[in-house]
Amino acid sequence: MKLLLLLLLMEQTAAQQRGLFPAILNLASNAVISSNATCGDPEPEVYCKLVEHVPGRRIKNPHCPKCDANSVLSKERHPITNAIDGTNQWWQSPSIKNGRQFHWITITLDLKQIFQVAYIIIKAANSPRPGNWILERSLDGVTFDPWQFYAISDSECLTRYNITPRLGPPTYKSDMEVICTSYYSRLNPLEHGEIHTSLINGRPGADDLTSDLLNFTSARYIRLRLQRIRTLNADLMTLSVRDPRDIDPIVTRRYYYSIKDISVGGMCICYGHAQSCPLDPVTKKLQCVCEHNTCGENCNECCPGYHQQPWQPGTVSEGNTCEKCNCHNKAVDCFFNQTISELSLSLNSHSVRQGGGVCIDCQQNTAGINCETCRDGYYRPAEVSPYSDSPCVECNCDLRGSKSSVCARDDSQP
Repeated sequence: MKLLLLLLLMEQTAAQQRGLFPAILNLASNAVISSNATCGDPEPEVYCKLVEHVPGRRIKNPHCPKCDANSVLSKERHPITNAIDGTNQWWQSPSIKNGRQFHWITITLDLKQIFQVAYIIIKAANSPRPGNWILERSLDGVTFDPWQFYAISDSECLTRYNITPRLGPPTYKSDMEVICTSYYSRLNPLEHGEIHTSLINGRPGADDLTSDLLNFTSARYIRLRLQRIRTLNADLMTLSVRDPRDIDPIVTRRYYYSIKDISVGGMCICYGHAQSCPLDPVTKKLQCVCEHNTCGENCNECCPGYHQQPWQPGTVSEGNTCEKCNCHNKAVDCFFNQTISELSLSLNSHSVRQGGGVCIDCQQNTAGINCETCRDGYYRPAEVSPYSDSPCVECNCDLRGSKSSVCARDDSQP
């Protein structure tokens, strides 16, 4: 039993010495998702699979199913909710047989509260991955900023997005760098391809989660601005110069977007001071269970009475636990004062002059930065500790022999 208690104590001590972070969840599964276009809406359409029409490996009798948003058959419906429901169903856009405008489609996810997003994984269904597109973030759903650009080729990073392409697998030189990559826009595989976007790992501040990286990865809204469907090179020239509605439908029906899964890995923003973030039954939001003597919705402030040092976020290596003020048990709350700290005027809980905690509303006739002395008209006898209950005694100066009713506040001082 003693060994078990010792191990628990060591574990608690270690937790105080390092930052605490909630588990990463798939935030997409609880999100609200929308798209400005879906196949079969407003009327049914026929589509074909590109993989069945590739020169050199054509299928003799290609299957071209129907998409109908109002069908009673689930296999014919491909709403955007299919992209986050965890099933094998998928979302599908109208094919460009319906017009060139269906290269440009926007998908938006509302995560319902602000989270720190670590990664996004997108899995295509029965079509290639998108060619040109932009991954964006927003806190309010109004102003969006880019997270990453994707292009069919390195040259299109420059010509379309005016960004020097990052060659090979994506890498990052700074915590807030926005790059353009063609790595995930390759034609193959023709279906079931994946796009992995890491927003934290691989960046300089990943280990200690710098403020820049936290700001860069914070989002409530995620937007996919799809801007160009990936096509076979043999069809590229035809599709680029002619209206798709004037081209043989067997060509245009095979070009559309499809997504069978969007995963958004992220966690509550608790600033390194919570390892749990359960659903609050009242607010219906995930809520940090703050530790390290922190409080606030995001553990973003020190709790009352714990302001001996200024609040700091926890990191992978440092817990930055909020330190209790030393008010000698005579005050409930305190505040941090930088000047007091610089002048070493405040006693910490170890009676060392370190920190800037200033006690508020000292009780039992006490006063001072740490409630260590007495208010006017009272004094503390030399043998009485400032931790004692009611340590201050009324002066009771005889007016016949005193110039004032105020006496020395601390009898232990000469």
